[in-house]
Amino acid sequence: MDLRYDWDHDKLQGVDADIEISLKEYGFAWIDQDDEVLFYYGIQMNDSEYNRFDFCSFNKVTDIKQEFDWADFDDVSEYIGEDIMNLSFVQQVEVLNRYYGYENVFGSSCWEGLTYEDIFKQGGGKP
Repeated sequence: MDLRYDWDHDKLQGVDADIEISLKEYGFAWIDQDDEVLFYYGIQMNDSEYNRFDFCSFNKVTDIKQEFDWADFDDVSEYIGEDIMNLSFVQQVEVLNRYYGYENVFGSSCWEGLTYEDIFKQGGGKP
């Protein structure tokens, strides 16, 4: 996929069944499509919730230990109470993001980011 709005935003999923809660409270959602996953992640918060987001895609066959060779997978596994390698790729990325922060997992965000509403404007999905 070339551009984020080429993705089917009606397939947007999150850590909560409610996409708004997933993005605003947890700062994390994704679209699993074909061989790739597009992740949306929170980069800025107001007093109580995420209000700006960035995005990044990964191929689903990414070797998590090779891609994130700097991570201490034993520490992360202890943090979540199970072996991170037993989780799906999406769950692995979400846990790494939660544990290490978006800049370590996705890289620095060099712009103001998208609002919650912006995520759906070009994507065709409904907030």
